[in-house]
Amino acid sequence: MRFVKLISLCLLLSACVLGTSQTSKFYTLTSQPNEAVSDSYKSFVGISRIQLPKYADRPQIVTQKEDTNEVIISEYNRWLESPSVLATRAIVTDLSALLPAAQIKTRQAIAEKFDRIITIEIIKISAVLGKQVELDAWYVIKNNSGKILVRQKFSETMKIGKSYNDLAIGFSQLLNKLSQDISHSLIK
Repeated sequence: MRFVKLISLCLLLSACVLGTSQTSKFYTLTSQPNEAVSDSYKSFVGISRIQLPKYADRPQIVTQKEDTNEVIISEYNRWLESPSVLATRAIVTDLSALLPAAQIKTRQAIAEKFDRIITIEIIKISAVLGKQVELDAWYVIKNNSGKILVRQKFSETMKIGKSYNDLAIGFSQLLNKLSQDISHSLIK
């Protein structure tokens, strides 16, 4: 019995010393600088936290195999924070650059009196490494009394490289295009 315990202990120790696990990599979304769409639009705009499908709002980066319905959830390539938080922050930053005279802020307290309130629901975020990233979303712009002023669908696809960094850059660029679309809707 002691012999079995000794061998088990040796195997366990050798696995700890010799075995190495893959290192995780963490990614974030970045704002994409653009020229202002309007220097004169001066509203107080609240952005509600972006809603993502549950499969995508997780720390692990989700991709899809080309020409299949198979989804890959990477344990070693992760988002730095919840993707819905990262996406909301990117939209707020992009809109602030596109509409520099406006005050754009994440809507956290319902009691705040915004001139415009924007809600965004991403209904599909799909990526095939080495091929493309696709974003389908609905956004709604309401006034301060809750009346819907704009309800708009946004769909865009772009080519990406083979790395997870390429995916993060592509997703950031699609969010920037969504921000541009929203900014044009706001100033109408």
